[in-house]
Amino acid sequence: MMAIFCGLHIDFLIFLLFFSILMFFLYRIFRFPRPTPHLVESFLKRGTLTRHSPIIIGHRGGGLEAPENTLAAFKLAKENGATGVEFDLDFTKDGIPVIIHDSTVDRTTDGTGKVCDFTYDEIRRLDASAKHPLRDRFPKERIPHLQEVIDLCLSLDLQMYIDVKAATQAVKAASILKEVFASHQLYNKAMVCSFYPNVTFQVRRADPNILTALTWEKKFISNFDYDGPPRYKQWWKQMLASVLDRIWELHLHSWVYDFLGVGVFLSHTAHLSREYVKKWQDKGVDVVLWTINHPAEKDYFTTVLKCPIMTDCVKEVQSRPHSN
Repeated sequence: MMAIFCGLHIDFLIFLLFFSILMFFLYRIFRFPRPTPHLVESFLKRGTLTRHSPIIIGHRGGGLEAPENTLAAFKLAKENGATGVEFDLDFTKDGIPVIIHDSTVDRTTDGTGKVCDFTYDEIRRLDASAKHPLRDRFPKERIPHLQEVIDLCLSLDLQMYIDVKAATQAVKAASILKEVFASHQLYNKAMVCSFYPNVTFQVRRADPNILTALTWEKKFISNFDYDGPPRYKQWWKQMLASVLDRIWELHLHSWVYDFLGVGVFLSHTAHLSREYVKKWQDKGVDVVLWTINHPAEKDYFTTVLKCPIMTDCVKEVQSRPHSN
């Protein structure tokens, strides 16, 4: 009996060794190539006055200075000195790519309902500045089409950080982005960002030359925001979500970023430190921080840590926090 047990034990160890070697080779074969440091640096620093100038990115175009994710916001961000703008991609009922952050239109427009329940013609009738404090200065802004934003950013020489929110439409997003990157040669002018690894995977599979970034904040699965309310009312669901948050954090920082071949990591500042930034830099990954609105924080992160920052107020002094 002991001999049989030892034999099975050895066979199991051999199986584990073989399986581990197989998984290692599959990982090495199928992982996506990472962009060169030169390509990432040239993208991030494009538009800066000097090599050491701070990199300021208008978060949603600068949502405290103009209605977020509108053409007016992107224009003002450029006027105020931004080198790039971040904006959010979603799809209408008829599959048209539009720029809006939330899955519904309620918070930012005079309409109600899910983005995916509107046709493009219907969503264009909404006023995207209706609920902004400065709506009188920016009357009747529209939810823009992706192509409108790309054309504007190219004309203004603004770098584009395209945040894909529609995780369930990752394949569609990847297909459309592949087309616009190729037709406009955006490879050194735009980057695709997402919280969702399936989006990054589909984008890299569609076109490995597209620069991508993973976005992350603690408690992303369990809370609506880092310091926001829990997503689930049932205690067991909330507890499970918290466990999944921890598991995702470990995998993201250990191998997911490498397998997807991302060159940039977008991090919330609530859990940031000099050591954390250095840890990513030692891995050959640049860190972009969001969302930095206080002037002292802007100065620290850009001059001391020398990190690109996303901000809701490119020029004006504000301190109100804003979620991604």
